Amino acid sequence: MNLGDLVSGPFDPAGSADAQMKLGCPTIAGNHERQILEGGTGFADVFARQRLSPTHLDWIASLPENLTLADGEVFACHGSPAGGDLEYLLEDVSSGRPFVDTEDAIRKRLEGIGTARVVLCGHTHIPRIVAVDGILIVNPGSIGMPGYRDVTPVPHVMEAGAPHARYAIVEKLSSGWAAELRAVPYDFDAAARQAEQAGRDAVAYSLRTGRMPPI
Repeated sequence: MNLGDLVSGPFDPAGSADAQMKLGCPTIAGNHERQILEGGTGFADVFARQRLSPTHLDWIASLPENLTLADGEVFACHGSPAGGDLEYLLEDVSSGRPFVDTEDAIRKRLEGIGTARVVLCGHTHIPRIVAVDGILIVNPGSIGMPGYRDVTPVPHVMEAGAPHARYAIVEKLSSGWAAELRAVPYDFDAAARQAEQAGRDAVAYSLRTGRMPPI
């Protein structure tokens, strides 16, 4: 399952799109896919849009916002089921740094999942496994963007804490659904040099460290 934010960043948007299209796994759009199509003016979206072909853009336009899998037991979204692709499902960022929100807050954001027992989400780039009312919520983290800063809903920073590429394994056992978070090393410095060539020094710092540079 591919949870969105597929091609944005100072790297190789076209090559990334080609690889994911060839992979052919269930894929949903994230906020950056929507912003690319809607003419978003942020650096990541402009950088990607200028390097994507009409075929890539058609593929992005075909992606759903949410998917239901495993006979309704798994619901996949980018942000939150109730709030869309810009809402954090699990985190409260009011302090400027993320922490796991209350069960009541998360419960409200789960509205719309039907009978799902597993919810897969992204958007924060922070790997987490959280359970609410017996529903397993899994955010696998990010493949290549371990940190960022944002100003919505308040200024805050997201940091995975390590530069590794992240993914999760989710499987149904006889005892219920299980999830495992994984972190994979790769050539962090090569990716950081790409970011530096594009003038994105803060991204390069995060790629080497898993953290954002001090302000």
